[in-house]
Amino acid sequence: MNTEESIKKLTEEFETELKNLTNEISKEVSSIQDDSEVLQDNGTLFNIKNGNYQYNFEWKKVIFDLPIPQFTMKTQKFSFDIPEVTMKLKEICFDWPKTRMVNKKVGEKPEVTCGWKMTKVIFGKTKTWQCTTKWTPIIISVPEVTMETKCMSTKIPEVTMRTKEMIFKIPEVTVISKQISFNTLVITSINYNESEENIENSNEKITQVQQRINDLTVAYEGKMKYMQIELVNEQFDKAQSEILGDVEPVKKDIERSIEECKGTITELKNNGAADQLKIEEEKLNQLIGHLQKILEPYQQTLETLNEERKKALNEIEELEQAA
Repeated sequence: MNTEESIKKLTEEFETELKNLTNEISKEVSSIQDDSEVLQDNGTLFNIKNGNYQYNFEWKKVIFDLPIPQFTMKTQKFSFDIPEVTMKLKEICFDWPKTRMVNKKVGEKPEVTCGWKMTKVIFGKTKTWQCTTKWTPIIISVPEVTMETKCMSTKIPEVTMRTKEMIFKIPEVTVISKQISFNTLVITSINYNESEENIENSNEKITQVQQRINDLTVAYEGKMKYMQIELVNEQFDKAQSEILGDVEPVKKDIERSIEECKGTITELKNNGAADQLKIEEEKLNQLIGHLQKILEPYQQTLETLNEERKKALNEIEELEQAA
């Protein structure tokens, strides 16, 4: 529904409510005496006769300036590369350090043995005290690291890039001031030939209904102005929903891939696959970078959209205050 249609619909609703209140005026007067009658309602004057009283109303045109937003849609285009990640089961083989304890000679220790021994001399044999030294190797167990090949199967992300083009329509608003007019009913005078007390009682009932008409008129004007704010918000909410609806699937896909990459990295860490770990950590950093790069134009577009919304609402407020 465009602005003109909305104004027409709201005016029709107001006229219907006003007609119902007009009928209530007749009922209020009729409750005083049974001979009340509507003398005329020609769209300009409205007169009710009630015995010695004649209540004179006038259809009055109310005119006010209404800020009307006019929308033009500006096309915004941009393209970027989106990573598509496929997790594929792959066997990875790598050198795995294995430690074992081996005996190793680290030195020698002397062992001295002494005792009496018979030895030959010129005149025969004699006992002499002799000592001998024996060197014994010092053996200790030391760790020895050897490399052996280890294989494991895990899901490895494969990343391919595809170009995506985005086209958005961003509303741009020009607020103009338009004169709006409608008819409402006001009491102008009472012709009477009665006591002051009866006049005051009758007038009080009419005044109460008049106040309700006044309240209805003020409410109508307020609704008309608020409707323009709703129209602005409706247009911008629609544009915002389209942008968010487009970015969310892309964002969720990449975030899911990031979580899968993190799972692979954890598994590689637990198994000590250092070389493959570096490769997958680099892939993860690239994915995070791609996500940030993709979100930037969306964020800029949403910020522009928000600024345009504020600008339009401020213009409507300024025109209302100036009216």
